[in-house]
Amino acid sequence: MNEMSQTSQMSARCETPARREMPAPREMPAPRAPDAKRVAGIDVSKRDLDACADGREVRRFANDAAGIGQLLAYLRAHQTTLGVCEASGGYELALVAALVAEMTVSRAHPPRVRAFARAAGIEAKTDALDARLLREYGQRVDLPLMTAEDPHTTRLRAQVLRHRQLTDMRTQERNRQEKTADADCAASQQRLLAHLEAEIAVCERARAECMNAPALAEKAALYTSVRGVGPKTAAVLLACLPELGRWSSPALVALVGLAPFNRDSGRHPGKRSIRGGRAVVRRALYMAALATLRHDCEMRDFYRGLRQRGKPGKVALVAVMRKLLLHLNAVAHRGTPWTPVYHRNH
Repeated sequence: MNEMSQTSQMSARCETPARREMPAPREMPAPRAPDAKRVAGIDVSKRDLDACADGREVRRFANDAAGIGQLLAYLRAHQTTLGVCEASGGYELALVAALVAEMTVSRAHPPRVRAFARAAGIEAKTDALDARLLREYGQRVDLPLMTAEDPHTTRLRAQVLRHRQLTDMRTQERNRQEKTADADCAASQQRLLAHLEAEIAVCERARAECMNAPALAEKAALYTSVRGVGPKTAAVLLACLPELGRWSSPALVALVGLAPFNRDSGRHPGKRSIRGGRAVVRRALYMAALATLRHDCEMRDFYRGLRQRGKPGKVALVAVMRKLLLHLNAVAHRGTPWTPVYHRNH
């Protein structure tokens, strides 16, 4: 190879390569809903039900027995397989009961639906827009489905929630009674307290009747086999936590609101805290955890170990509540009473 050719090759290697144009990024295709899932979004208000089954037209029905019947006929005509509505303070209960008998139903969490809308750039809010949004939400998000429940569980839930309302009113009236100086007002408060006590007793008898049903009585016996869980806590779990025994432990802990979520950013380690969840169940587990610490040596040692490692009292108590919930989930899943040695070795 001569000197000229070597020089030309070296210059070719040292020459800066020409800049190539980067190809324009392609837009990601929008995810498609499964073909087999026909979703209808239903916006619920006190008087009306706004439904969208085809993504375009929104039909309005009355939120009563006749309107729900017309809505079901509309959904059948569109061959709907999944109905999605939001929790609306109880105005959706009659609708959900009717839908569960005919198709799969999901009751979405309103803050998550609103976050989905904002992520899609939707800030406006109307009943018709919400119906379309719920339909889109049901198509793109894998939602937990509701199942039909027996009448005893439905009645038990009503009695548990009514018992909470009555006891809250009794506490409020007792607090007012402590500050009352007028004799007539004090007498009125005493009469009201006596009436509330009578209503609470009626509610407790109805609750006990519901729990005597064979299916509920069997589950209640399993739950009360765990130390610290009594009939009142078992009633709350039966009525307000039907997922017990069917969900995984991490998912169940988050559902109840006992999962400590991280709040880290960059090099800043944030303080983990619990939030959200089912407050009724969490209150019941709080009282059960206090009883557990008095009667269960293993739980008491667990609590003391956390305190010795510097954990605040409430943090350690929440950890006991979380462990108690895991015990209950294991009992419900296996269908056998709680046996500490068995469950510790398995």
